Amino acid sequence: MLAPRKAIRPWLLLAAGLLAACEAPLVLDRVREQQAKPTQRSDRLQAIASNGRVAVVVGARGVVIHSALDRLDWQRQMLPGQPFLLDVDACPDGRFVALAAEQQVWIGDAEASRWEPLALDTAETPQAAACDPRGRIWVVGSFSTILRSDDGGRSWTETSMDEDLHYNAIQFVDADTAFMTGEFGVILRSDDGGQSWTSLDPLPDEFYPQAAWFSDRDQGWIVGLQGTVWHSSDGAHSWAREPTPTDAPLYGLAEADGSLYAVGAHGTVLRRAADGRWENVAHGQPIRFYLRGALGLPDGQLLTAGGAGALATIGG
Repeated sequence: MLAPRKAIRPWLLLAAGLLAACEAPLVLDRVREQQAKPTQRSDRLQAIASNGRVAVVVGARGVVIHSALDRLDWQRQMLPGQPFLLDVDACPDGRFVALAAEQQVWIGDAEASRWEPLALDTAETPQAAACDPRGRIWVVGSFSTILRSDDGGRSWTETSMDEDLHYNAIQFVDADTAFMTGEFGVILRSDDGGQSWTSLDPLPDEFYPQAAWFSDRDQGWIVGLQGTVWHSSDGAHSWAREPTPTDAPLYGLAEADGSLYAVGAHGTVLRRAADGRWENVAHGQPIRFYLRGALGLPDGQLLTAGGAGALATIGG
């Protein structure tokens, strides 16, 4: 025989209803508060650039975050269509160019508040972008493809080295000298403003570069997996490995206050000492995922960006 059910007291139902009614606005308030923040935990930030007045951070799902450099106050926007933004650079006239995986470049004004999408005239997969001292836009990508625009991204000239590999970085250190890196340790150099490119000896063991940075036409660094750093002092003709205290993958390089920094997985930040050794930076930031973007700020701090909406200044 089933036991009789106990009657639920009406006052308990009333209390539960009142409690739920009180909690609901609090939960919604917290959601709105989180959504109003410039970064979200779902953000996968990829790259940072500055035109000297404004800093811009870009990432997946069309995320663009910008702030004036003299007082960091980040503003967030989402580009229409939520493109996956891979890279960003500043042009000499102050405008920004952001590269999207969807075979687009987005041209931003000098305040980084208005953006215009322009199609890349290619079937290849873009990987990196740069704006050279003459204001021309460069994009590199799959099948050793090099794209150049002389009119702000409205038309493109495409060339290829006809090799089945990805170029993943391009940098102009002055109007004439530029470097490209890619799969299988590939390195190319131009001394005529990108009109022609010379293939140099590849990195040892065909090392795959995650990021490259040259301070001038001679000094350059390349980072990648297992905490590896390579340094060249002769314009990328030869490379020497520099010791680091980590096995974490390294994804970005930047100079801040006269020091060179590398950033990578698990919130890793390294600083290069005068003797060429790299030291861990105990930044104290709660960063558990990767850092990929890095930028030196006018006050000497290092701005970093990465996974889970990580956006933090270090040092100074």
